[in-house]
Amino acid sequence: MIALLLPLLFAAAASQADHHPSDPILRTLVEGEAAQAQGDTASLGRKARMLSVLGAAPAPGQADLAALWREKAQASGAIIDDPPYRGRALGPAYRRGSLLPGGSMTMRQLFLGGQRAQIMVAPTGESNGHLSLKVQGAKGETLCEKPVGGPQADCAWMPLFTDRYHIVIENDGEEAVSFYLLVR
Repeated sequence: MIALLLPLLFAAAASQADHHPSDPILRTLVEGEAAQAQGDTASLGRKARMLSVLGAAPAPGQADLAALWREKAQASGAIIDDPPYRGRALGPAYRRGSLLPGGSMTMRQLFLGGQRAQIMVAPTGESNGHLSLKVQGAKGETLCEKPVGGPQADCAWMPLFTDRYHIVIENDGEEAVSFYLLVR
């Protein structure tokens, strides 16, 4: 029941603050990073718990931010309960990245046929830079291409067949930009 209400709570909060991503996981990642930068360990602990409750897991090779934030908050004396484990087979995966001016990042991701696929990007910090998101099919056809002009950009589609897709993030701005990538 609580898991069903969480997205609604985040949607209500998103309408009050348009400068944060509307997706609950991206919002939690960006707000958690801000709490960490400000040294607000109580808020950092809440964001760690929220990230776990939402079922987000780091992409392979990425740090588990929920665990790191939880440890940091607990080291400062905050008490954080672990969420119940329910064994999700597939869930959202996040990745933190940074691109220098003129830089790009390409990764391949497998999406299952007949299941909704979604990719979202949210810049961190004050600068949005000039990030863009592009998704290409296995044969190179562009399925989605968007600038990251606000708190987040997303591409969603329904793959007909299980296949690998190319995710391309580019920074054509004049300053380095950090971001979170969320794959559902």
